[in-house]
Amino acid sequence: MAALELFAARTYDAVSLREVAAKVGITHSGLRHHFASKEELLTAVLHYNDQVSLTPDPEHEISGVEVHGVDWIRASVDVVAFNSRQPLVIRLFATLSVQATDPHHPAHTYFVKRYAVARGLVARELEFARANGDIRADTDVEAAAESLLATMDGLQIQWLLDPEHVDMVSAYRQFVDRFLTYLTSLDSAG
Repeated sequence: MAALELFAARTYDAVSLREVAAKVGITHSGLRHHFASKEELLTAVLHYNDQVSLTPDPEHEISGVEVHGVDWIRASVDVVAFNSRQPLVIRLFATLSVQATDPHHPAHTYFVKRYAVARGLVARELEFARANGDIRADTDVEAAAESLLATMDGLQIQWLLDPEHVDMVSAYRQFVDRFLTYLTSLDSAG
């Protein structure tokens, strides 16, 4: 998608609809026929980004079997591995998520909701694990979900900045292993 490439290579504010139209090979009015505004185009790009980044399936079906809890957390490494093959999408996500911290940015509401959904999804899986006795009963699932997502996003940024030296898949896998070792330990002393 041309808009994704332009937004990722530069910033949302620096890209015009005329530029996107030229990159696609249509007229400005032709693009406006499909997207009434740059904000509408950004929304379409973000939804496209979700479709790409949420593949494989967000429920992480492995060999046709749906996984939950600790196995779901382990399967999140597959998402990071998938993301490592989508650098443009990850760059767009990282760039826009930072820009969207401005409450007036057109993607602000999208990212607030997206992170709330992501935290809720991870917390749900951790709660499943806690309810099954697979992780410590004293686990604060909301805080643990925030830590998992922060690690994933932080590694993505480091990888984008220095892909030759940062192996985000290996680093994330090591984090998940340590994270789960801590959460499954019987010793509740931190």
